[in-house]
Amino acid sequence: MKDHLIPENEFPMVLTPGVTLLGNYFFNLFLVRGKKKSALFETGISGIVDRVIDQLESLGVEPDYLIPSHPHSDHITGLPGLAERFPKAEILSAAGAAEFVTHPKAGPLLINEDRFLSLSLEKMGIMPGRPSLERIPDLSGSRVIPGRTEIDLGGTLLELIPVSGHSPGNLMGRVRQEKILLCSDSLGFHFPGRGFWPLFFTGAETYLQTLDLIRDLSPDIICPAHQGPLKGEAAQKGIQEAMETTHAVIRRVKASRLPDKDLVMDLFRESYKDEFTLYTQENIKNCSYLLIKRARDFRKTE
Repeated sequence: MKDHLIPENEFPMVLTPGVTLLGNYFFNLFLVRGKKKSALFETGISGIVDRVIDQLESLGVEPDYLIPSHPHSDHITGLPGLAERFPKAEILSAAGAAEFVTHPKAGPLLINEDRFLSLSLEKMGIMPGRPSLERIPDLSGSRVIPGRTEIDLGGTLLELIPVSGHSPGNLMGRVRQEKILLCSDSLGFHFPGRGFWPLFFTGAETYLQTLDLIRDLSPDIICPAHQGPLKGEAAQKGIQEAMETTHAVIRRVKASRLPDKDLVMDLFRESYKDEFTLYTQENIKNCSYLLIKRARDFRKTE
């Protein structure tokens, strides 16, 4: 992890003329700017909200749009603080995101995970600027993106692309003229130098379809929500590795004769290291369980 860590003082980081990386190494947010408007894609966790606000203020930007990519805790618990600071910003979300955060089981987990993530950053010397979240984010007034939609920022078009496989209410962002794709977790969890760990939590087949879409879009720069972007040959290699690892995990689960509880622990021990240890063990064990369940449901012949 230390070999790939991007120092805090390197943020904000200009990726292209229209896209700037905000946040920190662990939680990446992307400011997309045109001549008239700007959009913040990803909203991170509560523990980095004040850092992101400082970065935006240093750039002299008040975003016109706030866009949580999907309603998992590490992508949406920063939204309340950002929405409070930028009350005129319109919140854009995908269908299913609001229903997910208001589910009786989801809310307490979001809040617990946000608290743990902030504590994890604090242990690493990255001090949160505020207490962790106490109430679930409110998406009731957000504009729901029904299908592929282009947001005109003034000379820059941000295309929002609803995708499936990882999470309900999942969006990717694309700035076509700069060949940059804001893929969030749709390629998996980014372990720099070691590829992507698959995250097909709602469906293996639809997740693979999303990977096919990412490959066909052929971006020059891919921007996952964690641990920094990949450019050029590294981007194409990352996409290919994500596809290969996803297929490998599916084959492994289908071929395994282990009881699911033992297979869960195998996947957990394999993945719970380095950047993944910022999250609760319970969360990553549940992620491993979902991978097994979705892999067993996958019916296509490989």
